[in-house]
Amino acid sequence: MEAMAFTAAGPAMKVLEQTSTPAGHIYYCSNQPEACLRYGKGVVKLTPSTWQTLVTINGHVNQQIEPVEDGPIDSWQPYVTRGDCEDYALTKQRELLRAGWPSDSLLITTAYLPNGVYHAVLVVRTDRGEFILDNLNPAILPWQQVNYRWNKRQAIGNPQVWLRIAGAPSDKKAGPVAGLRGSRQN
Repeated sequence: MEAMAFTAAGPAMKVLEQTSTPAGHIYYCSNQPEACLRYGKGVVKLTPSTWQTLVTINGHVNQQIEPVEDGPIDSWQPYVTRGDCEDYALTKQRELLRAGWPSDSLLITTAYLPNGVYHAVLVVRTDRGEFILDNLNPAILPWQQVNYRWNKRQAIGNPQVWLRIAGAPSDKKAGPVAGLRGSRQN
């Protein structure tokens, strides 16, 4: 069982203006509109019980999905047996929603890995800060401790609106998506 750090994770990610929604997420919401509704406001109170729920769901989903590249089309789907980073993040989001967590505490977020590859994770907003559920790391860490260049995330209150994270390139300045350069490794 992963021990819980009861210290605060620090300030939340600073989000700025609205930015483009990832194409895979637009397609996902158009095909599964019920999955893109909001089911609750607020953050989760972090307790030993809620922490254990995070650890259990993160570990279970990471073990149940075999990592594979999407290929030429970026398909976002929860509950797959084989998938990439978005599929892990969506499945974790859906499982936490099933556990009764408010949807405004569960935000799909994109970033660039240190090697430049585009990546998606689930950010969990709690009363002790924002934590990252990631298929590349079994540990649940505060967002500031994850060595990614944060890009954009779902807006609180509307998952179909995405906001640029402070420090991210604007859409006009962003380079090619790593997955379109021919080597996507999530």
